[in-house]
Amino acid sequence: MPSDEKRSVQAAAIRPRWRLVRFFAAGMLCLHLLFFTLLRERIERGYPDFTVFYTAATMLRSGLGHQLYDERAQYEVQERIIGRLPSRHGPLPYIHPPFEALIFLPLTFLPYSQAFAVWDLLNVVALFGVAFLLRRSVNALRLIPPWEFVGLSLAFFPVFVCLLQGQDSILLLLVCTLGFNALKRQADLFAGCWFALGLFKFQLVVPLLLLIVIWRRRRAALGFAAMSILLVLVSVGLVGWEGTLSYRAFAMRMGTAENLGAVPAALMPNLRGLLEGWLFAPGPGVLQIVLITSSVVLLAFAAWRTRPRRAEQFNLQFSLVTLVALLVGWHTNAHDLSLLVLPLALISDYCLHTLTREPARKWSLLLPVLPILISPFWIALWLKYGKVNLMAIPLLSWAWAIGREISGAGSAHET
Repeated sequence: MPSDEKRSVQAAAIRPRWRLVRFFAAGMLCLHLLFFTLLRERIERGYPDFTVFYTAATMLRSGLGHQLYDERAQYEVQERIIGRLPSRHGPLPYIHPPFEALIFLPLTFLPYSQAFAVWDLLNVVALFGVAFLLRRSVNALRLIPPWEFVGLSLAFFPVFVCLLQGQDSILLLLVCTLGFNALKRQADLFAGCWFALGLFKFQLVVPLLLLIVIWRRRRAALGFAAMSILLVLVSVGLVGWEGTLSYRAFAMRMGTAENLGAVPAALMPNLRGLLEGWLFAPGPGVLQIVLITSSVVLLAFAAWRTRPRRAEQFNLQFSLVTLVALLVGWHTNAHDLSLLVLPLALISDYCLHTLTREPARKWSLLLPVLPILISPFWIALWLKYGKVNLMAIPLLSWAWAIGREISGAGSAHET
């Protein structure tokens, strides 16, 4: 059967279910737009996380790069930009590496509210970029126009939070998609370079690269190291050696100070949030041991399930390592789960084209992640109860299901 005719048959087969997906996505989009409308005033007053990027870029533009990790200097600049907010007694701190502030430098030529709108618009453009990049290797995305992929992504709760906060997680999604495509075409050196550009969220990128290196993709490690050195040199040029060396201590201190905007563990949808985000959590010593042990176990599980690497299982394996990187990352926010757009697309494609006649295996892969797609549930847990850490439960279940499918498919291939 010619490929065009085959694609038409596949499209006809999924059309009834696709209408249901569109209806569901439209409902989630309307809900997200409602929240944007209700929170518009808070956005304009400077409450979103975008403030930290705008502040850092403003400091670079003003020649204050050497004070980038000075708490008092950040607070003074923020007061000048957005004024003093009653709920803040210090800066909403910029705790990302210096090089990332360069991305936001052009936006400082606009007033804060306009810069926020432009940044969100650029994030939507980035989603279109992800759609076009994935169409090269994900057959299912060729059945729908790119704008529908973007619409589905905007209906995803983590993407909504990313846009609401003016965060940078969609940028990380774009970078990891570029890295994924490079790995698919065996351009490991370029893949490593792309992943290194995601070091503005090193707590997520480093576990991801570690698992890729376990696949013996050593050229990826070489590209990662080379680009990392370049980014360090750029950072030194922006803030000086002293500023660069002070970054780690500042980030650690600010990242644990909840009165300065640090994210409570209960709002982290990862292993740390699941273990630490409760009133009855054990003492710090016991908690740290349990957390390190569980992270090592989960990384070992992913490494075991993804070796040996088979070309026909690459999408499944990359989905698993992406999911595990998010779970073991020390500081994973709800908006960081925007990265799940990539495994969602890959797993959906696998179910559509490989498991067409095996509904049991298909649903075992899809059911664990379905709760993540229900925005009203997570919005309520986020705003009213502050328990987004519960997201880690379906994510762990999904990681187990993907790992089991990799093992089962590999056994079937060998026989």
